Amino acid sequence: MPQRTESRDDEILQDLYEMGDTENYVPYPQPGGLISWASSNSGDTFYWRTSPADPDAWPVVVRTDNADWVEFPVGAVEFLAGVYGRTIDVPGMPRNFPSDDPKVLGLNDRIDY
Repeated sequence: MPQRTESRDDEILQDLYEMGDTENYVPYPQPGGLISWASSNSGDTFYWRTSPADPDAWPVVVRTDNADWVEFPVGAVEFLAGVYGRTIDVPGMPRNFPSDDPKVLGLNDRIDY
């Protein structure tokens, strides 16, 4: 497996773990540890739980901006499709999310207001 650099969200997870605020989730590289893969503008963080061994079966774990932890038994693509198709509800996310015209932006995408 290639060397992985920690993101800011991974560092925050490590701090939360050390404070005992992860509801028994552990940071990667511990067995079954979480790896962050996205965050929302409202402060939600999205992780993969690295268990079972097959990465295609890793479930999505969300730490909401309200500090609630919610696990979804689907991968990232199915999770995003469900959120944007409004078949998966993430507790704590705004009621109007996603909007009627949602956009997924990359890190280098610019938003002009």
